[in-house]
Amino acid sequence: MDGAGGARMSGVDRGLREKPPDDAVIVDLEVPFHDVDPLLVAWHGHYYKYFEIARQALQRRHRVDAPDLVSLGFHWYVIETRSRHVSPLRYGEPFSVKAWFCERDPRIGIAYEVVSKKTGKRAARGVTVLVTTRPDGEMLLETPREILERISPS
Repeated sequence: MDGAGGARMSGVDRGLREKPPDDAVIVDLEVPFHDVDPLLVAWHGHYYKYFEIARQALQRRHRVDAPDLVSLGFHWYVIETRSRHVSPLRYGEPFSVKAWFCERDPRIGIAYEVVSKKTGKRAARGVTVLVTTRPDGEMLLETPREILERISPS
């Protein structure tokens, strides 16, 4: 139970609510023309692309990018994504995406926060949930030690 008497939040749920940690990866981007609708607002589906760019930077920092995982004998597959949109980004607007691990075991949760560099407003938050598998597709019920050693807080 949480402090308010409700059900305990998973790492993924916390990732949608908590502030990014100080060690979150930050990627700076700008809304390109091909990402906007006729009103020059970034289409909501493109936020997943922005999340992916930050996720790749996070995975590279922790040496768990796709080639790293393959060399360890594992794969990660996305099983769930969620996002909440608060304030729209517009064509040409600079923004940053923060990414951090919000869950590490038994699955991997990566949380995101998108903030306009022009207004300072949060544009969106999101979460990606991944599971670890062996190369043959067998899903593992726990995150392997080799991966945990790379993604656990210092």
